[in-house]
Amino acid sequence: MSLLEKKEDHYTVLKNQNKIIMSRKRKAPVRKIYPDPRYGSVIISKFINSIMYDGKRSTAEKILYSALKKIEDKSKTDPIKVFNTAISNVKPNLEVRSRRVGGATYQVPVEVKTNRSQALALRWLLEATRKRKNKTMAEKLYYELMDASQNKGTAIKKREDTHKMAESNKAFAHFRW
Repeated sequence: MSLLEKKEDHYTVLKNQNKIIMSRKRKAPVRKIYPDPRYGSVIISKFINSIMYDGKRSTAEKILYSALKKIEDKSKTDPIKVFNTAISNVKPNLEVRSRRVGGATYQVPVEVKTNRSQALALRWLLEATRKRKNKTMAEKLYYELMDASQNKGTAIKKREDTHKMAESNKAFAHFRW
């Protein structure tokens, strides 16, 4: 029995005795996300996971793959390149975080870590896609990805608003922690 298994067995025993409080003992393990089978991209796999409702992965895959196919057919470019450009255009560099100092709450601008910026970009793209007024979800996604790759659209506006908010609160940057 390896050291890791002993540790997990000990953890299970403590958990069964109700002596473990949530997330105080150790950090939550980082789950491995496998790349999608068609394009071999982890980002696409994450986006499929965020599109997915009620565990219907195949439906989410159909939506994304048909949007990428449409990109390939209409623009005659590599759909992965367009997708990655869209994601990198939507990624925020700065955001504001609330910081309470002496009874007052300040919006403090902070730099966004890479994982969070990617997650925000995927979330904003999906949110903008769902709000669009097209017929099918694949069509909405196609148009939003094309807009984002050309630095326009709702998701880009969201990033610009976030940057604008951080810029206007630059005076409170010294409250950073």
